[in-house]
This record gives sequence, structure tokens and C-alpha cells, in this order.
Amino acid sequence: MLAAGSAALITSPVAAVAATHRRRRHHVGASQVINEPAGVTAADRREIARQRKSTADVLAVIRKHAMPPGTEMASVFRPVRSSRRSG
Repeated sequence: MLAAGSAALITSPVAAVAATHRRRRHHVGASQVINEPAGVTAADRREIARQRKSTADVLAVIRKHAMPPGTEMASVFRPVRSSRRSG
């Protein structure tokens, strides 16, 4: 019982911080710029928006492409052992 009470005391501040963080956090859409650097012109903003739209369109095509079952993967990750020896 003492351990459960201690765990509740320890985790309650963490839960409060997490709840505050969830309330503060907001989702930014792909068309919004978070911290725009100084000197960005309207033409720059249009170009960035054009490139974001182009990237989103390409990703949509890639995601919609159906691969038949049993298709080989394009690449396979295999970890490489370090050539350094400890000791």
C-alpha cells in the first residue's frame, strides 16, 4: 500500500505536466510556416507553398500505389558490425 501511494505521488506531477503539454500543443498544417525567417517575401512564401503542395502530391501518389502480395522490397536494412574492436 505504501508503494502504491508513493507511485501515485511520483506520477501525479508527471501526469499534470503531460496534460498541460497536451493542452498547449497545437497541430500545424503543411501550409503553415512556424518560424518564418526575417526577409521572406511574398514570392518566397508562394514558392514554399508550391513546393509543399508538389511534395504532398508526390507522397499521395506513392501512398496510393498498391503493391501485389509477395512483391520484393526495394531495399533491405541490414546492420553492419563495427570494424573497431573494444579492448
